[in-house]
Amino acid sequence: MKLLDTNLKTCELGTSPFRIETEENQIKLHALAIMVGARGRGKSFFVSNLLGWLKFDRIFIISPTFESNQSQFKHLNIQPEDIFDPDDPLVVEKIGALGNAERDDLIEFRGKKQILKELKKVYGKPSNLDDDYTLFDEYIDPITRNWKEPEHQWGGRRPLMGLFVDDAQSTAIFRNRKFLNLALKHRHLFSMPGDESSLGLSIFMAVQSYTSTGGSLPTAIRNNATHVGLWRTKSKIELDLISQEMAGEVSPEKFIEIYNYIMSDPFVHTMMFIDLFPKPNHPSMFRKNYTQFVVDE
Repeated sequence: MKLLDTNLKTCELGTSPFRIETEENQIKLHALAIMVGARGRGKSFFVSNLLGWLKFDRIFIISPTFESNQSQFKHLNIQPEDIFDPDDPLVVEKIGALGNAERDDLIEFRGKKQILKELKKVYGKPSNLDDDYTLFDEYIDPITRNWKEPEHQWGGRRPLMGLFVDDAQSTAIFRNRKFLNLALKHRHLFSMPGDESSLGLSIFMAVQSYTSTGGSLPTAIRNNATHVGLWRTKSKIELDLISQEMAGEVSPEKFIEIYNYIMSDPFVHTMMFIDLFPKPNHPSMFRKNYTQFVVDE
C-alpha cells in the first residue's frame, strides 16, 4: 500500500471556528463546554472563575437556582434581564433577540462612525453645516458645538457573549429542540453582514451526570463539545462512556490513566479538564483543576 501525490493544494476558506483571541494559557473561543460533577463539587464556582478569566462582555444565565449562587457571580456584573428560567418555552428566542440586538447596535455604531467621517470630510466643522445643521444634530455636542463621537456600550468592539446553563438537567431546556439547535450553531449565531464572521455565543453547561433517564444531556451536544470538566465520579459506567466518547482524541486506556492520576488527589473539588482543541503552544489537552497542565512523561 502506498500514497501517490496529486499535487492538489487546499487553501483557507472562510473563518476559523476559534477566531477570538484569548490569553496564552486560556482555552480557545467560541466554546461548547460541559462540566460534569456531583452536587457540591464546585462546578458553578469554577465556571464563574472561567467566565471572568475569559473576559466576557455579556453573560446570559439559564438556571432555576441562580439566586442561591449569585454571590459567586457578583464579579461578572450579570444583569437581571440576562437571567432566565430553563422551563420558559421562549428562553431561546429571548436570548436570540438580545444577541441580535447587540449585533444591531454594533452595525448602527459603525454606520454612525462612517457618517461622522463623511461630515468631517465635507464640512470640516459643524458651523459649516448651515441649513443642514439640524439634520445632523446628534453628531454635534450641544455645549461645545464640536463634533460628537457616536457611543457604543463596548467601545466599538465586537462583544464577547457567553451563556451558562446551570442546574437545569431535569428541566425543559434539555428537551427543547430550539436549545439543541442554539448549542450546535453557537459560533454561527448573531450573523454579521458581508463576509464578516458572526458574533457567536460560547456556551458552558454544568450537569450532575453525563447521562440520565430524564432531561438527559443530548448526545449531539456531548459529541460536539469543545471542552469537558470532569469531577470525581462513582460510576464506572459513566467514566467508561466518557472515555469511549473521547476515543477520537485519546485512547480510553490513556484517558483512564490520566483520570486516575488527577484523582489521586483526595481533595473533593479536584477536577479533570479536557481541552479537545488545545492551542499549539499548550503542552497537553489535559489539565488538573484547569490551572495545571498534565504532561505525560
